[in-house]
Amino acid sequence: MFSAHNFKNNSEKLYLLWFGIPVLLYQVLISRILSQIFGSLFFIQLFLIAVAYLGTSLGSYYADRWKFTLSKSHLTLVVLNLGLLGFYLNDAALLSAPKLSLVAGFLLFFLISFFSALLLPLFFLNQSKLEQTTTAVFNRVYFYFHLLVVVALVWVELDLIASLGLTQILIALTLFEVLWSIFWWLQERTHQSYQSPIPTTSISTLEFADKKLLLILFAFSVISGILQSILYRQVQTTLAPLAFHYTLYLAALLLSWAASSLWFQTRWGYQWLQWKSFKSKSALLIFALLVWTQTWPVIWTWGLDVLKLSTFNGAALNSAVTSENTPYIIFLIRSVFTLGLIFPFGFFFGSLLPLVKKENEKLSLGIYLSVNSLGNALGILFFIAVLFEAIGIFQLWALMGLLCLIFAVRTVKWRTLTSALIVTMGAISWGLLKTYSWDLGSFNMRGFEQWYHYSREVSKVQTFKHNSSQVNFVEFAGKYSLMFMNGHTSVFLPHQEPIPLIDTLMGLTPLAYVNNFNQSLVIGMGTGATALGSELLFAHTDIVDLDPTMLQVAGSLKFVAQRLLNNPKVTFTEADGLTFLRTTKKKYDLIYNNVPSPVYFAAAKLWSREALQAVSDALNDDGIFAQWLDGEISPVALDSLIRSSEDLFSHCDLYLLNIEFYSLVCSKGEKPLQFKSYPGSLAKLMQTQPAVFSDFLQALRFPAVPMKAHDPEVPINTLDQPLMDVLVSQNPPGWLHNARKDSVALRFKLKDTVTGPTAGPKCSRILGWIYNRHFVESPGDCAELF
Repeated sequence: MFSAHNFKNNSEKLYLLWFGIPVLLYQVLISRILSQIFGSLFFIQLFLIAVAYLGTSLGSYYADRWKFTLSKSHLTLVVLNLGLLGFYLNDAALLSAPKLSLVAGFLLFFLISFFSALLLPLFFLNQSKLEQTTTAVFNRVYFYFHLLVVVALVWVELDLIASLGLTQILIALTLFEVLWSIFWWLQERTHQSYQSPIPTTSISTLEFADKKLLLILFAFSVISGILQSILYRQVQTTLAPLAFHYTLYLAALLLSWAASSLWFQTRWGYQWLQWKSFKSKSALLIFALLVWTQTWPVIWTWGLDVLKLSTFNGAALNSAVTSENTPYIIFLIRSVFTLGLIFPFGFFFGSLLPLVKKENEKLSLGIYLSVNSLGNALGILFFIAVLFEAIGIFQLWALMGLLCLIFAVRTVKWRTLTSALIVTMGAISWGLLKTYSWDLGSFNMRGFEQWYHYSREVSKVQTFKHNSSQVNFVEFAGKYSLMFMNGHTSVFLPHQEPIPLIDTLMGLTPLAYVNNFNQSLVIGMGTGATALGSELLFAHTDIVDLDPTMLQVAGSLKFVAQRLLNNPKVTFTEADGLTFLRTTKKKYDLIYNNVPSPVYFAAAKLWSREALQAVSDALNDDGIFAQWLDGEISPVALDSLIRSSEDLFSHCDLYLLNIEFYSLVCSKGEKPLQFKSYPGSLAKLMQTQPAVFSDFLQALRFPAVPMKAHDPEVPINTLDQPLMDVLVSQNPPGWLHNARKDSVALRFKLKDTVTGPTAGPKCSRILGWIYNRHFVESPGDCAELF
């Protein structure tokens, strides 16, 4: 058994290895679980953060009032972990009642957050009984466990989820909870003082000065919650809408809190940053953060251009970027952006709790944590429910600064000075918004010169919002538009064309193989153009999309809207594609996976073994499956996809849709593809004649591509071990302008089929389409495309 002295020195160090990590890990894991079952958008991820704050708020408050111990708290978490594990392993059965199951999932996470929140106040109570100063212990613990959480989060997302799987990680977390429950039970038996009743504290019994202090803390916490939501949107929009960036955002936020905890461990921490000064200058500081958040992407992209120049033209760094270590460089760049954006904000609001706690040592830590967490939760919920739809980021920042100005600045002198500086910084920020278009999203913001150049040409922006998801049509010089889905470049829209031709072409490629034209299914609406061909030929077409924003997008394209919306032959369902496949009773003659790559949130699940099996089960025996293939997909991910579809879709033809974009058309099971002919009635959609249309598609067709993985040891991509998701997280396509290699062309040796004396007409038609969007021969060498 430990002596009291050893307990003081060892229990705290041991507990730092555990405390705080579970909730954040559960937050990431449950986000993945819920997104795999029900879909994934910003809404679910932000709502999870709010639920975590709500659970923490109530748990921290009742830790002062319940006669709970650390051992009982950990034991309760063991039970909840087992419930979560059972919830995950029975996800298919839960889909029979999706809304009830979704509520159950959030409730389960709320309870995990609640009982985890009991741990910190109880731990500090133990420390105070051992004559440890609560505030000093608070800052020391917060610093170390935040650092550990950051390491754990990134490690889990970039490695452990793919290598171990969600199930094994959950089992490991449960075992650790068992060990900690036993550890604290032994300590409680040894130190009987730990079993004494916890003194209860109620907000209703507090004195006026204490309530006023908590009210200020609550007001700042609400603002913090709103700004956390804004910054998360900016991280996703700037970097790319990857599921991994949810974790990276949380890690950066925790790291900034760790820095504020470290600051207050120093002897000058409370001297140089005092509560009264913090409060009185808050309006100015928040507006300084406004300018920083608008300025930092400019600095970051400029620095990134310098890095690219040095990396690829400078001898010193040229050798550093190889196919082996490029993912680490990309991870470093993304981390620098996220931390640089969030650190000033996180440090500012992370200082709230230590400063307020210092103001009144008598109030329990549970009360402070409760008020702070509740304010953060309400701020996030307010953003989701109201502010995202109603207001822009700049106006929202201005509102926050105004509120702080009214709330915190009391003297005429400081009001005048602060107001003048706010106007100045606001003008700077507004100038940045005008100079650089934040609507351009992640693709163009990876290069300073490119971002500046495209910003000069932006002539019109059309925005669609719903449920914290956003789609922008950005028009350039009145000539063409690009569609950005949550910041990620999606579809090219030339003004002279009534429909997006690439999307339309994707929908046409499998129609020459279909035997019966009864039921078709399109997973992922996109612009709606992919469904135009099936709408013409099939008796009925189902379109499934998780994001109802896409209905607004389709409605803005007149030709698509006329053909699809209010059409009795077409049904739109707002649902996750995988969930729909696993619950539908229909049998389809044709199914499209219309999501172009596994970049979008948890879209990699549509390339998982479970999703491919669900597609196979939903197809008739002679059914056809068509899916996009992105040429920037890594060779390992492509092998994983092929392995995941073994025995489900083994006979496939490939079509070249655009540079590095393909349509893979497959028959179900071991049945060979039966090519018939392209229906001539579809030629009008591509604005050409039936004979030209048929010759054109034949030129784009590469028949009977080999569906065998080069590396049979590559893991299958599953929901439990999402290899493709992790591979994209490690090295997202297009970063650093790294040497572009078309993995699909290399994998299927397409270059060999478009060279030589017999490949001339095929090559000419491909070049005519790719470069001119015409269905005529164009001289040139197709080898440059691959």
